[in-house]
Amino acid sequence: MGDNDISDDGPPFENSRELRGLHFLTCRSVWFDHQRPETGFGLAGIYVNIERSEGMEFPIRLDRVFVYCQLWGDPGEYELRVRLVRLETDEDGEPVEIQVGQLGESREFPMPPGRPAVVSGIEYVDEVAFPIGPVAFPKPGLYEYQIWADGTDSPIVRERVMAWG
Repeated sequence: MGDNDISDDGPPFENSRELRGLHFLTCRSVWFDHQRPETGFGLAGIYVNIERSEGMEFPIRLDRVFVYCQLWGDPGEYELRVRLVRLETDEDGEPVEIQVGQLGESREFPMPPGRPAVVSGIEYVDEVAFPIGPVAFPKPGLYEYQIWADGTDSPIVRERVMAWG
């Protein structure tokens, strides 16, 4: 292109913000001690495996599920949502996401309204925790929780759990 040519592509990533996630966990309980805010969130009952109890059949339903994640990136407020997918492998051994919502839709859980995740900057990690239950696992297998932020085209962080039959 010459000096006088105009590109209508615009500057790359003009309206995008960088957001990253670390230490994404799902659990039964989250608390925050307002008397000692420097201690951050406390977690209990971290989910790694989901097992059906004696006499239970699939689908397994967890009524009480919280997500916890540490975020860093460009300062600002972010609306987050959690997507749950089941993972299978194709004939080449590559993972394939299977939607677990009704009628083949994504199973998504938004943050509570009016409580966006606040990120103070690239150099500091901020915590976020919120409820997403109830969560249903339709059948045994490997599942993945994904945290998405508005304006992103891929998850910012992922967490896998195994549902055992």
